[in-house]
Amino acid sequence: MNTSSQEKTTKAFFQLLRIAIGNENAFSYYLNDDEWNWIWDMAHRQALTGVVFDGICLLPQKQRPPQAIILKGVAAIQNIEQANRLLNRYSVLVSQKFQKEGFRSAILKGQGNALWYPNPMHRMPGDIDIWLEGGREKIMAYVRHYFLKASARYHHVDFPIIKGIDIEVHFTPTWMSAYPDNRFLQKWFAEEQEAQFANTVTLPENTGTIPVPTPAFNRIFLLIHIYRHFFDEGIGLRQLLDYAMLLNQGTTEKEKAESVRILKRMHLLRFTSALMHILQNVFGIEGKHLLTAPSEKEGDFILQEIMQNGNFGQHNRNINRQNGKSASYFTSKFLYKTRFLTRYPRETIWGHVFWIGQRIWRWHKRYV
Repeated sequence: MNTSSQEKTTKAFFQLLRIAIGNENAFSYYLNDDEWNWIWDMAHRQALTGVVFDGICLLPQKQRPPQAIILKGVAAIQNIEQANRLLNRYSVLVSQKFQKEGFRSAILKGQGNALWYPNPMHRMPGDIDIWLEGGREKIMAYVRHYFLKASARYHHVDFPIIKGIDIEVHFTPTWMSAYPDNRFLQKWFAEEQEAQFANTVTLPENTGTIPVPTPAFNRIFLLIHIYRHFFDEGIGLRQLLDYAMLLNQGTTEKEKAESVRILKRMHLLRFTSALMHILQNVFGIEGKHLLTAPSEKEGDFILQEIMQNGNFGQHNRNINRQNGKSASYFTSKFLYKTRFLTRYPRETIWGHVFWIGQRIWRWHKRYV
């Protein structure tokens, strides 16, 4: 596909996303089979097949893709719905299990985020991230009662208690690499945790209720989650679409001002303005919902990285993923992060310090 055709197809892909979430009505393109195949491949790379197919279903018959892609879409939707039913059920069971064991909790991201979508069952599900009350030592003691050699990182420990379902038990929702920023963030989490553990939502099909973070908390947490993954190995459009759907719910000026205050304190306004550009131009989020003025230059840079690297950087050719413990893997990650030095020097420099420190800390605590 030549450059001109790819630019056209990329724009069509973005417009399909806007149609799917209700931010645009008409489709401006008539695409050939190759262009439709590119769109479907990109939807798969970005873990957005369900949302893209929702957009396709809203198109006039003459603008729809070939039958082969329609059939792929029908099969994909069935699989996504089945996966969501499974994850919804286990999200309820896991939160109830920890409640009985004396841990208040909140399900981060995932099934709570899906409720913002026109069709929650068509968002591609992932794993279960659950934030527990109690602190690292208490939680690790509990987890190691089941898994003696459980592997932990700064913010979570793997808890493979259910076959086929990845569960990450969080001591804290996330972190910042810069020590003073992280100290502020962890204090903020401690202050906000009561409201998060008390906030519940009902999952589709009367599956049950789960505790999830509030919108005010998610405006900070989800943005940092995107920030973390972008600098680590890469982030996908699915995570940005989650954030777009969050902001699409609407915020008051007072709520926006408070979110901006916190983001500014953690030196995240440059990154925030980049995301605002992507949210506005890719997903059609209205200016009144944006947290800050958008930055076209920074946004285009980040969007290019996202489109190249795919969901969570799974197609990131800058990182050698063949062996996650090899020297080449760590070297490639180090060099990948260094690419952002001129744009985000604070994160790049502190990120290297944090990364090395964490390796030593995990080894000392026998968390590896």
